[in-house]
Formats: sequence, C-alpha cells, structure tokens
Amino acid sequence: MYQTINETISVLGVYARSHFVPKKFKWKEKIFPIKEITLYSDVRDGGVKKRLYSVVSGANVYRLEFNRESEKWYILEVWVE
Repeated sequence: MYQTINETISVLGVYARSHFVPKKFKWKEKIFPIKEITLYSDVRDGGVKKRLYSVVSGANVYRLEFNRESEKWYILEVWVE
C-alpha cells in the first residue's frame, strides 16, 4: 500500500526530446537515484497543471509531482509493503 507523504523535494534531471526526465531526487537530505520511470501523466487539479511520475529508486516505488504553476516538486507517496 502507498504511504502518503506530501513533502517538497528537489529533483535533478535532463531534457530529452522536449520532455523533462527526472534522474534523481533529494528527500530528507538523502539522494535517491531513479532507476526507472514506470508512469508519467499530465493532470489538472482545478486550473493548475501538474505532471505526475511513478518512479523506482532502490527497492521502492515513489509518486512524484511537479506543480507547473508554483514550479515546485513534491513526493506524494511511497509504496510500503
């Protein structure tokens, strides 16, 4: 099941073919390299555009969000067994 977090994070990535590709993120002073992006989706929350990512880092799956209005990154959830 997913554990809700909803905290701001820092994300480092590259642009490939006009799309941002996250490569790692920093959360609680720890760096998490992203092994795989399993899903990404553009959504609207009211009038706010957001991009959601599901990523694999280590043995865990994380849900990340980029808020295009505030230009901030969030870690929304982590999969906990």
